Amino acid sequence: MRRTSKPRSSLPCVGQQGARQDGAGGFTLLELLVVLLLASGLALVCFNALLADGQLVGRMAERWRQRQERERALDLIRHDLVQGDHVLLNPDLAQHRCSMLNREPVLVIAASVGTITYAIGPPPSNIWASRVLLRCGPAFTQAGVWSSRKSFLSRVLIDGLQPSDTPWRQCPVAGGVEVGSSFALPLSVCMEHTTGLVTIRLSQGQEDSTASAVVGLNRFTAAGFSEGETSK
Repeated sequence: MRRTSKPRSSLPCVGQQGARQDGAGGFTLLELLVVLLLASGLALVCFNALLADGQLVGRMAERWRQRQERERALDLIRHDLVQGDHVLLNPDLAQHRCSMLNREPVLVIAASVGTITYAIGPPPSNIWASRVLLRCGPAFTQAGVWSSRKSFLSRVLIDGLQPSDTPWRQCPVAGGVEVGSSFALPLSVCMEHTTGLVTIRLSQGQEDSTASAVVGLNRFTAAGFSEGETSK
């Protein structure tokens, strides 16, 4: 009686069968590559979102810094207006205590110490950006009043100035007139003759700040106070 035997090729290989059973729960190289690509894409999206948030925060901080600088410059202009006597409607015709050097005088305040000039012009050095606002006037003491010294100083108050995207077509105050040709400049000035109210707008492109003050108010207040005391 013959013994039948199966062909060697049809017999299962113990080593190969064990390898299949052990690797049944693993990942193939293609699957690992797909997962790696998906993770890289997700990380790139998160990085771009964080970068956009950082840029937004940076722009907001820069706009806040510029707004603070505009407010400080306007506070100084208000102080000079209140302490001054009157505003010249034609700044180009005034005698300036400092050299203009291709700077355009925009606001000239006549005061007891002399004419105080605010001018727009190119930056005096590379540390300043774009056009700047310069003040030619007396320095201040620690008490916040004009120094009694005769010398006038020219100082940069703010840089990065640009004309407003929506320039004034007319004075925002009824009865006001344009001072010089300032409406097309980053520093726009309007004055109402009857009350002496001066309105100023300082622009940095899309951002601007506005302030108002009555020129000579300090002198008028002092005169009114003296009259009141005399009547008593």
